[in-house]
Amino acid sequence: MTKVTARIDDRALQSVDAIQVENPWMFDYARQLNQGRIVDLRYAPPGVDAEVFHPLFLRDIATDPYILCVARFSDPRKNIGLLLEAYARLPLSLIGRVRLVLAGSSGPTEGFWLRADELGLRDRISYIYRPDQQALVSLYQRAAVFALPSDEEGLGVVLLESMACGVPVVATRCGGPDGIIAEGKDGFLVPLDDPAAMGDRLITLCTDQQLNHSMGLQARRTVLNRYAEEIAGQAFVDVWDRLLHKSGKG
Repeated sequence: MTKVTARIDDRALQSVDAIQVENPWMFDYARQLNQGRIVDLRYAPPGVDAEVFHPLFLRDIATDPYILCVARFSDPRKNIGLLLEAYARLPLSLIGRVRLVLAGSSGPTEGFWLRADELGLRDRISYIYRPDQQALVSLYQRAAVFALPSDEEGLGVVLLESMACGVPVVATRCGGPDGIIAEGKDGFLVPLDDPAAMGDRLITLCTDQQLNHSMGLQARRTVLNRYAEEIAGQAFVDVWDRLLHKSGKG
C-alpha cells in the first residue's frame, strides 16, 4: 500500500503548477521529480505565533537550569533514547546541576525509564503530560537548551516555538531542522543517532552562558525574520495570488 500511495503522490507532484515544501529534503525530492518542466517550487514552512511564544525579559539559565524536549515520546521516530544517552555523557557535576525535562502528549516507554535507572539518572528526569499553552510557553522560556533527537522530522514546529522564546537548540539532521537551524549561530545540528555529538553540544550550551545567550538572541531573530506567522503566511498568499492570476481569476 505504501508503494502505491507513493506513486500516486509522485504523479500528483509531477502534475501541479506549484509546490510548497517544509524542509530541504522535500525540496530536493520535488525538484528531481520535476526535471524538464516549469513548476513554482518553494521552501515555505508554516510559521509560529511569535507574540505567544516570546522570550522572558531577563532569561536566567544559571538558576535551576534544564534541557527541554517536547514531543510524542511514544513515537519511536522521536528517538528519545538518543537524548538520554547524550544526557548521560554530561559530566557528573553538570548532571547534578542541569535537569532533563520532557513534555508532550505521550510519555517515554518503560524501556526508556529502565535505561534511565541503569544510568542512575531517573531522579534527574521529569515528564510533564500535556502542558497547556501557557505552561508550555513557560517551559520553553526557562529552558537552558532545547534538544530534538528525532530520526525524522518534516519540520519541527517545537524548534520554532523554542527559538521564538529565545532558547538555542540542538537537533539531529533529520529533515526539517536542516532548513531551520543556522549551524553555530542560532543552534547546533548533529548527526543522526550520535549521542557523543549531541552530548558535546549540550555541554557547550550548558556551560558557556555567553554563547548560550547570544545564540538564544539569534534564534529569536531567525524566527522573527523567517518564521513569524505573518511572514510565513505571506509566502502562501503570494503563490496563491500568482496561481489565480495565471488562471485568469484574479
